Amino acid sequence: CALCQSSDLVLALDLGFHPLADTFLKKEQLMDPEVRYPLQMLLCKNCGHAMSSYIVPPQKRYQENDYSYDSGNSKVSVEHFAEMATDITKRIGLQSGDLVVDIGSSVGTLLEAFRTNAGAAVLGVEPAHNIAEAALQNNIPTVNDFWGERAAAEVAQAGKAKVITSTNAFNHIGDLDSFMQTTLGALRDDGTFVFEVPYLLHLVQLLAFDTIYLEHTSYFAIRPLQQYFKKFGLVIVDVQENTYMGGTVRVSVARGGTESPAVAACVAKEEAAKLFDEETYTTMTRKVQQFKFGLLQELLDAKKGGGVIIGIGAATKGNTLLNYCGIDKTLLDFITDASPRKVGKYTPGSHIPILPDEAITDAVTHALILPWNIGDFLKGKLGPKYPKLAFITPHMEQ
Repeated sequence: CALCQSSDLVLALDLGFHPLADTFLKKEQLMDPEVRYPLQMLLCKNCGHAMSSYIVPPQKRYQENDYSYDSGNSKVSVEHFAEMATDITKRIGLQSGDLVVDIGSSVGTLLEAFRTNAGAAVLGVEPAHNIAEAALQNNIPTVNDFWGERAAAEVAQAGKAKVITSTNAFNHIGDLDSFMQTTLGALRDDGTFVFEVPYLLHLVQLLAFDTIYLEHTSYFAIRPLQQYFKKFGLVIVDVQENTYMGGTVRVSVARGGTESPAVAACVAKEEAAKLFDEETYTTMTRKVQQFKFGLLQELLDAKKGGGVIIGIGAATKGNTLLNYCGIDKTLLDFITDASPRKVGKYTPGSHIPILPDEAITDAVTHALILPWNIGDFLKGKLGPKYPKLAFITPHMEQ
C-alpha cells in the first residue's frame, strides 16, 4: 500500500490493458507499436487506500512525448484556479511577498492567480519539458524537473514556502513518503500544504471509472489520509469537496493546528457509502460493464440508422472510456477540441483524429461528449451553432 505499506491488497476494478491516456499521438507515431499496461485499481484492506496495480515510470508518463495537459486552455479551469487562489489566500492569510510553490504547475495558471490576487512570490515545479517552457513564456518562474531533492534545492534558493500547492498531481506520485518528506523540508513551520485530487467517494458514487488512468497512481479518500498524515506530524485543517473534473476534494494540511470538523463528516460519509468494502467494488464492476454495453448500443443504433457520430472534447478521461468500451474511428469519425496541443494529433489506443470545432458540419448527427463533467458548458457553447446535433453525455451517476 502506498500509504500504510500493507501487502493485504485486493483487486477492486479491472479495466483491461490501456496506453497512457495523456499521450496523444502524432501521425507518424500511428504505425509504431503502442505499449499497453494493466489498468487496475487495488484496495488496501488495512487502511482503505485505493491505488493503481502498475506504476508506469514517470519519465514515460511526462517526458518521452509532449505532454498535453494545459491548465490555462479551458475557461472552466482558469475560473477554478482563480477561485482556489482566492480561497487559500483568505483562509491562510497569505501576505504580499510570501512564497507559493506549485508542484505540477503546468503553464502556471494557479500561480498567476496567486501573484495577481495576493502579490505572492511564485515558483512552479513542472516535469514536462514543453509545458515548463510554456510556463516560462508566461513569465512564471518554473523548475523543469520532478519534485525531489534537486527541485527542492532550487526552491530553497527562493526561501521556504508559506504555501505549497499540488492540483491533480499528488495523485500522480509513486513514492508518497519521499514526496511528503521533501515537501515538509521546503515548507515554513507555519506553512500549509494544499492539494486537490479526484475524490474516491465521488468516483464510486458517479461511477466515474474514466477518471482511472495510468497517470494516476492513487485514488484518495479522507479516512486513509487522516491516519497517513499523522506519521508526519500533520493535521488536516481543512477539507472542501467540489465538482471540478467530475468530483474533487481540496485538502489542507499543516503542522499542529486543529483538525477540521469536515474530516469527521467526510469519514462518516465514506463509511456510510461502504467505500472500503470489497462488495462495493464488485457492484461497481457490474455497473461499469452495464454502462459499456448501454453506451455501445446507443452508438451502434445511431450508426446503423445512418448517423455520423463525432466526439466532443479530447479529454484524458475520454481515452479511458474509449479504450475500455472499444470505441474507435469506425464509430467516431473524429473528435473536436479547442487545445492546440491536441488538434492535429490522434487519441492513444483508439487512433481517432482530433480536429478543431470548426470541423463539425451539417452531416454530423450525433456528438459524444467525453468530458461529461462540463457537458452543460459544451452544449451551451456548441448547441446554438449546431441546433440539429444530438448530444450524448455519458453521465454515469447511479
